[in-house]
Amino acid sequence: MLTRKPDFAIVGPMSPTTAHPLGPHPPAYEKLLTRLAHSGWFCDGTVVCRTLRRKVAGRWVNKGPYYLWTAKREGKTVCHALSQKQYHAAQHAIEANRQLRNVLEQLQSITLETILKKVPGVPKRK
Repeated sequence: MLTRKPDFAIVGPMSPTTAHPLGPHPPAYEKLLTRLAHSGWFCDGTVVCRTLRRKVAGRWVNKGPYYLWTAKREGKTVCHALSQKQYHAAQHAIEANRQLRNVLEQLQSITLETILKKVPGVPKRK
């Protein structure tokens, strides 16, 4: 229900909609959704810690460590120099991202299986 007045609108309770054709979520799906909801910080990309060897006054000297984060953004490779604390925070966020992708992959798999089982499809050939 929508009531309109000159300067504003009030949205009232909506009429009940039909149930989703897939029905309620199975317990395994709900468990994965809970993991997704409590994921925390995450980001894509790669972090590396590297040292450089430079020749200074005829001697090889180790420089660094240098911390770098690299990722693709809009088709371009982006790289940022990081502090050691930023490096460790980014490491945890990247690992969380990998776990989230795994959870999403499992959710998509369960969804497709459910669609193929519960929603009527095209008739099969003999």
